[in-house]
Amino acid sequence: MLVLGGPVATAQRILQRNFQPYFEAHELRGSFLLLDVSANQYTAYDLPRCRQGFLPASTFKIPNTLIGLETAAVRDTAEVFRWDGRVRSFAQWNQDMTLARALRVSCVPCYQQLARRIGAGRYQHWLPKLRFGRMVVTPTTIDSFWLVGQSRITQFEQINFLRRLQREQLPVSRRSQELTKTLLVLSRGPGWVMRGKTGWTMQQGHDNGWFVGWVEQGRKIYFFALNVEPKHAGPVTAKFVQGRRAVTEQILRQEFGLLSQ
Repeated sequence: MLVLGGPVATAQRILQRNFQPYFEAHELRGSFLLLDVSANQYTAYDLPRCRQGFLPASTFKIPNTLIGLETAAVRDTAEVFRWDGRVRSFAQWNQDMTLARALRVSCVPCYQQLARRIGAGRYQHWLPKLRFGRMVVTPTTIDSFWLVGQSRITQFEQINFLRRLQREQLPVSRRSQELTKTLLVLSRGPGWVMRGKTGWTMQQGHDNGWFVGWVEQGRKIYFFALNVEPKHAGPVTAKFVQGRRAVTEQILRQEFGLLSQ
C-alpha cells in the first residue's frame, strides 16, 4: 500500500465568514473555501472543516484525465469508451461515450476503465508529482481508491492543485493541461468563465459531495472548493445533488459579485 501526496502549507490570509443560510436553504451542512488570487486571501466558512480530508470522489477525474492523457492510456478527449452492457442507475452512463462526455456526465465506469489501463505503477509515479491530496493506491483498489478507502484531500489541497493546473504549472505536458482545462468549462457569461467538477461518495448510507473549480472574471481569478453532506438522514434528494453547484454559485454571485448575467 502506498500513500501518495501530503498536506500543503498555505501562507495567504484567511478571512472567516458565515455562509450557513445558503447551506440551510438546500438542507445541507458543510464548508466553503474561496481563494481570491489578486488579493492573496482565502475566505472560509467552517475553517476547521475546510482543513479536514475527505474522499475526492469524482473530483479525482481531473488528475485522472491528466494522467490518462500524459501516459497515452487515452489518446485524446475524443476517444470512445465502450459501454460494458451493464445497466446502472445513472441512465446517461449506459452507452458508449467519449472521454469528454464521460467527464461531463461524471461516468464512473468509464474512468474505472481508464484507471485499469493506467495501472498502480503509473499512479504511484504520477500522483506524488501532481500532489493531489493523499491518495492510497493498491493493486486491488486500482479502480475505486478515490471512491472508497483511505484516500483523502482537503479543500485547501483541492484549491492548491487547481491553481497549479490553471497556471499550467503541473509536471505534465501543456497539451494535457490545456485539454483538461477545456473539459472543465461549465458556463460562460459576459467577461467570465467558470470551470469545475462535482463529486459524490456514498458509503454505508453516508453521502458526501464536492464542487471545486475556478472563475476567471476579467483579469481576476477565484478558486473555490465546497464540501457538503445532507442535513437530514434518509434518501438523497435533489437538494443534495443540485445543491452542491447551486450553493456555490449563490455565494459567488451574492457575496463576491461574480458570474454576472
